[in-house]
Amino acid sequence: MKRILFCLGILFVLGSSCTQDRNIEEEQVINIDPSSELMFYWNFNALVGISTAIAPDLQTSSATATISYDGTGAGFMDGDTGGYTINARNDDPAESLLKVRNPSDTRNLIFNVPTTGYRKIILQFATARSPNNGATTQNYSYSIDGINFIQTGLSKINHNTTAEIPDLILLDFSTITEVDNNPNFKVKVSFEGATISSTSGNNRFDNVTLEGVPLL
Repeated sequence: MKRILFCLGILFVLGSSCTQDRNIEEEQVINIDPSSELMFYWNFNALVGISTAIAPDLQTSSATATISYDGTGAGFMDGDTGGYTINARNDDPAESLLKVRNPSDTRNLIFNVPTTGYRKIILQFATARSPNNGATTQNYSYSIDGINFIQTGLSKINHNTTAEIPDLILLDFSTITEVDNNPNFKVKVSFEGATISSTSGNNRFDNVTLEGVPLL
C-alpha cells in the first residue's frame, strides 16, 4: 500500500509540474482545421529596445502585418528577456517577449493582420502581466473595415491576466465570414484595471500566431 501511495504521489507531482506554466482555458481548446497554414508568427526573440511597429518574424502570407501600440501618453512597447514556450513554433526557444508598458489607459495593442487569401482565421498568443501594476484585464475586439472595432461573434471577449505565469489565449474567428479574405482585418487588445494609469507595470505577449485555411 505504501508503495502504491508513493507512486501516486510521484505522478501527481509530475502532472502538476507539467501544467504550472501552461494555463489553457477549456473554452479555448478547439479543433483547428487541419488545412490551416501559419500566416504570421511573432516570437519576438530578436526584438530589442522600444518599437512602434513590429513585423512578423515569420510569414507565409504575402500581405504586410504589424503589431503596434496605438494611442497617446507615455506608454510604450519593447522587447525584453523572459519569453515563453507556450504556442512557440519550430521548437523556438523561450528568449525575448513583448512588454506593453503602462500607462495603458490611453493606448491599445493593435494586431494589423490582413487575411487576404485565407479563411477560418485563428489568432493565438501567450500572455501574462507583471506582478506589480500590470493591467489585470485584457479586452478583445476586431475590425473588418480597419477603423471600427466590434466583438460580434467572438466567444472570448476578455481575459483576467495572471501575474508572471502565462496563459494561452485563442481568439476564434473561423465562423465570422466577414473576417475571411479581408485586407482590413485588425484585432485590438485594450486594457482595464485599477493600475492601468500607473507609470510602472506591463502586460506581456509572446508567440503570436495567425492561422487560416487558404482559399481555393
